Amino acid sequence: MIRYFNPLQPIGSRLHFLVAKSQLRVGVLASSSLSSARCVALLFSAMLAAFVSSNLSLAQEADKIYPRAGAAAAGKILEVTRNGVKMEIRGVNENYASNDIQRIVYETEPPQLSRAKELILTEQWDDALDSLKKVDTKTIVREEVKKEFLFYVGFVQAQLALQGQGDPQVADASLIKFVQADAQSFHFYAAADALGTLAAATGAYDKASQYFTALAGAPFPEYKMKAQYMLGTANLSLGKIPEARTAYGTAISASADNADAKRYQKMARLGVVRCDTADKKAGEAIKNLRTMVSENDATDSQLFAQIYNALGEAHRQSGQDEEALLAYLHTDLLFTSDPNSHAEALYYLAQLFSKVDPQRAADAKSRLQSQYASSAWAKK
Repeated sequence: MIRYFNPLQPIGSRLHFLVAKSQLRVGVLASSSLSSARCVALLFSAMLAAFVSSNLSLAQEADKIYPRAGAAAAGKILEVTRNGVKMEIRGVNENYASNDIQRIVYETEPPQLSRAKELILTEQWDDALDSLKKVDTKTIVREEVKKEFLFYVGFVQAQLALQGQGDPQVADASLIKFVQADAQSFHFYAAADALGTLAAATGAYDKASQYFTALAGAPFPEYKMKAQYMLGTANLSLGKIPEARTAYGTAISASADNADAKRYQKMARLGVVRCDTADKKAGEAIKNLRTMVSENDATDSQLFAQIYNALGEAHRQSGQDEEALLAYLHTDLLFTSDPNSHAEALYYLAQLFSKVDPQRAADAKSRLQSQYASSAWAKK
């Protein structure tokens, strides 16, 4: 009877099968002119080639988890929750926390989806969306991949909307559709963050608070701190100063055990200073903000944009328009990577320049309307 090699057969069984075949092969070779040493060498080469080939095939077909640090892992995903993913790797179950996962590439997922995930790593949002548009969703059979596709479409749309290049309502609807389809996805917290940030950027601060409250339910310190910082900022924007101070204080007093958590603590301290300005303590705020400028790394563009905007706010309250103008110009000329902060700076530059340079005021207003048309600042 003819026996066929099964690449999905367990490795141990395959080796036994190869050994059995080798016994027959050795008998044939022994009757030939080949030496016994060459028989052994040929046998070993055949076994090694079969072993390596079959395992490479299995690795190529497996699900893959790419952690934020370390090498990718290939295996079979067994369970997915908001807080983590369980994967079977060579018979052993391994757990990966959601905040440690950079991305997952599922077996048989469309290559255009995999490509979009790669483009997102370098914030190539337009190209990522183009790649997602090429996905033929009719070919997606696996439920996990269908939900992955929903998330990434909404997430990319949100990033484009935040940069003024997309429709916030479309992005919001896409992310809501994803959450409704899979509220236990390891992407849940990223979706809540994106939804809250979109809501805040468009001035829907009450709605933003709901999403950031969901983010605060994460077990990860950096997620909790970002949520408290954003809750504080939403309350500050609504004029709820005591509530803002409480949220900022929660972030500041928490234990920070990684760089992201420590960064959000810095931003929460900045939020407290902005509360001081709102409480008519502009002089004290200006002093603290200048200390923050000297003590922090200017490569953190988002942090410095918010520091200089806060300086501009404090100087405006003190009737120091020239100093306020210079502060907002720092954001406009040096720290433009955070769309909401840049939009805020352009809004106040248009107001301040209207008193001294109408042409530059018109330029600032024009850039605000063209770059951040959907932002709360463009609608004021």
